[in-house]
Amino acid sequence: MKYIAKEGYLSIGTIIVFIIFFWILNSFSFILFCLLVIFLFIFRNPSRILDCSDNKAILSPIDGKITKIDNIFHKELGESIEISITNSFCNVGSFYTPFEMNIDEIKCKHGLFLDDKSGNLNFLKEKICINATTNSSKIFLEIYAGSLGRKLKLDCISYDLKVGDRLGFLINGKIKLILPKNIRIRAGIGDEVRSGTLLGYLN
Repeated sequence: MKYIAKEGYLSIGTIIVFIIFFWILNSFSFILFCLLVIFLFIFRNPSRILDCSDNKAILSPIDGKITKIDNIFHKELGESIEISITNSFCNVGSFYTPFEMNIDEIKCKHGLFLDDKSGNLNFLKEKICINATTNSSKIFLEIYAGSLGRKLKLDCISYDLKVGDRLGFLINGKIKLILPKNIRIRAGIGDEVRSGTLLGYLN
């Protein structure tokens, strides 16, 4: 796996060009060097090992903190479980498929780039909703851009995904898993997780 996420290539490449330009002029720019270090940190892309290979396992799609596990009523799924994971500037931003799934529909909604402290304003945020099927169960994956985002998009993905396939990148934001009510949960609110961490099992 590459050590730098592809979303950072342009920014990092541009900074390197400016550093070289200033160096040619016999002037090392400490500010540009610090900026390069920051961008290398933001767009780092370490390899991940999946915690569980069970085909019914639910894995964390991203690094971050579990901020919500709740019973909800979804207009298409009915009684469901929502698991929300919020990632910050300090977390690795690449996100992946939490289980094998066949995508039925992808919906993109343009909106505002707000942080997770903005209250019940998710309906205003830039988001992508993935409607999919896994193990004969209908699921929804909702990806919300955070305050540092500028454009939310997915990788060029197929509609038949394996567990751990890369989906995209978030500098900060939130991912919601909306799952059948009869799942078994093995994580709790406040847990710090990384992509590939076991969250529970589908029945």
